[in-house]
Amino acid sequence: MPVRVHSGIAAHPAGWEMAMHEHGTFEMSVVLEGRGVFQWDGEERAIGPGHVVLIPERLPHTYRSETAIRFGVLEVSGMPRETSRLVRRLGCGDRPAIRRLPPVMLEQYETLFRQWLRTISRPLIEEERFLATWVELLLLFMLQQHRNGADNMSVAASADYIRSNLASDLPIAALARQCGLSESAYRALFKEMFGLAPKPYQQQCRLEEARWLLRATDRSIQSIAAQVGFAGVHSFSAWFQKFAGTAPSDWRRRQQGNE
Repeated sequence: MPVRVHSGIAAHPAGWEMAMHEHGTFEMSVVLEGRGVFQWDGEERAIGPGHVVLIPERLPHTYRSETAIRFGVLEVSGMPRETSRLVRRLGCGDRPAIRRLPPVMLEQYETLFRQWLRTISRPLIEEERFLATWVELLLLFMLQQHRNGADNMSVAASADYIRSNLASDLPIAALARQCGLSESAYRALFKEMFGLAPKPYQQQCRLEEARWLLRATDRSIQSIAAQVGFAGVHSFSAWFQKFAGTAPSDWRRRQQGNE
């Protein structure tokens, strides 16, 4: 049986309720925004942002919304054996499984999911292979988060946030809250995982990015300074000199072989 996929972002207003139904596909629905309730087999579970609902084929189920709600929905039939194995590893067998992504990982998943939707909106080469590969990618993303455990997963996600937001101040308190940890516990676990506390880790990432931009692009020093979080060239140059041992313009000339 060939792989068949139906997916999209479904949005519903507060007070919406879906009729009890079942379908011949595996379903993975991720709550992107809003709150509601998932019901099946006489049971129900409150769901909110980051909840991942995994539903086996032929399972009667329904949803209702308590606020306006958005789902990223993926329905798959004809899954290869290895793909089905990933679904089982996520805990979805004869019964549904509900997982949760922390906020930073939810943001990453939504970016990945939207890229998937953009890609499948165009004609595909080797369509069945392409669909199977992307479904595995989305499931592996979920499995990686599930395997890591909540605290480690969240702290790893916060490191991704730091690397992706070098121009921003480091919101230690907010990152700790997203990980469900106190600030002291967050700092300790972060250092255990990455060998550096969050602030030195951000500085290291800034330095690596600045070096790459100086070496590989012809962007101005001022533009590079802004990208890695400095309001002016002078403060950036003093910082770079401190950590790299030379001024950014001199470092660039040496790296580009202009000396």
